[in-house]
Amino acid sequence: MMNPSSTRNRYPTVDIDDYIRQHHGSHFLYTYRNVKKFYYRFDAVQLDIEFLKICRLKDIIPSFLWFKTANNDLSSSPVYKACQRKLLNVEIDAKRKKLNELKIMYESSLNHLRELSSADFFEHLFQIMISECSYLTDKKRRTLNKKLLSLGPVNNSTRYYNAKVVTNLSSRVLSDEELICLANGLDYSLPPKSINSMNVASNVETFFHRITDVYQHQKKFMNEHKDYEAINESDIRVLNTKELTLANDLSSLTKSFLQRANRCQIQKNKFDFEQQNYRKLVQKLKQDTSIIITRPDKGRGVVLMDKQDYVNKIHAILNDPSKFSSLSEDPTLARENSLKSLLRKLHDQKKITDQLYYVARPTGSSPGRLYGLPKVHKDGVPLRPVLSSIGTFNYGLGKALTQMLSDLIDNKNMIKDSYSFVKDLHALEFLQKRKKIT
Repeated sequence: MMNPSSTRNRYPTVDIDDYIRQHHGSHFLYTYRNVKKFYYRFDAVQLDIEFLKICRLKDIIPSFLWFKTANNDLSSSPVYKACQRKLLNVEIDAKRKKLNELKIMYESSLNHLRELSSADFFEHLFQIMISECSYLTDKKRRTLNKKLLSLGPVNNSTRYYNAKVVTNLSSRVLSDEELICLANGLDYSLPPKSINSMNVASNVETFFHRITDVYQHQKKFMNEHKDYEAINESDIRVLNTKELTLANDLSSLTKSFLQRANRCQIQKNKFDFEQQNYRKLVQKLKQDTSIIITRPDKGRGVVLMDKQDYVNKIHAILNDPSKFSSLSEDPTLARENSLKSLLRKLHDQKKITDQLYYVARPTGSSPGRLYGLPKVHKDGVPLRPVLSSIGTFNYGLGKALTQMLSDLIDNKNMIKDSYSFVKDLHALEFLQKRKKIT
């Protein structure tokens, strides 16, 4: 990653628009302003969604969803309240759609700006943009917080949540607070108490290595070199244009994330009551060894089951002789050695590349892991068995072959998001007089 201080000495930090106009032209300035505009709008819409989701969670109705009725008594009726909640959900969906659109426009303008500028000047502009937009974002956040406070006290005992998200099949009786906590979904996460910047950078680098299949050969020990300062050519990685662009993007995103995280920790060193309560609730549920918490077979949600019931259903699946058979010994090690021998032979014969060899060669393999997903829409709630192959002897080989075959197969069907999928369905004329079922 580039050191931002090295670019500050070369480029100005104030009156950057005038500098761009004089040295790079009006088109470059127009592109830079577009990037900054979409960057701020993306953050602003994210804050709007966060505000609306807090309103939904705490059963607070924003002022723009209060509407007049012919009968004033209707404003206090359950039907009126239900209508407001539906409108709130529609508004959240609309904001999410807008967020996806802004993301596409931002990434497009950002890539165009990168093409027009050098790497160090692009990094300098990106840091200035983050600094300028952070002020506007913080101002909007304070405004939304004031709006939230102006809507009145929160009635925690009557907070609204979607009860359909949580399916409790266990013998444990969940409290209202536990239901509200679980209704956030399994993807919901609380902000960490502290952020280790070294771990973040290390995880980003590991992520970059995996998605680009850039593997660095293991370095030889110092005593294997006659000159310990000599450069081992096998350790030099040459990145192509796409990989360099991705590395630059990840570097910028990581810096932006760490800056925001540090700013949030400075502004809010202590968690609010709701976050502290959620942590206690999650810890309490985790300590209950008599239940398991998982996701359903179809859709997104949270399912609670008695652990013994889950184990019995898994055993029933494993005891089916038409599906599984018992082995007297674990064949994992023998299969791993056999595959390693085959790959080594192909590699020595120059029939496979070094990259494919190191990706596909298994080390420390383990058997596949079986787990079950409850089919909550069926009687008796059977489990759908899922066999995870991560860490198995042929997992790396499968990844390598998948990448090779995907480059040869032309996929003509692509769906960007759920909104475009619904739009494409409505555009099909033959579906107007038919019903679609799965």
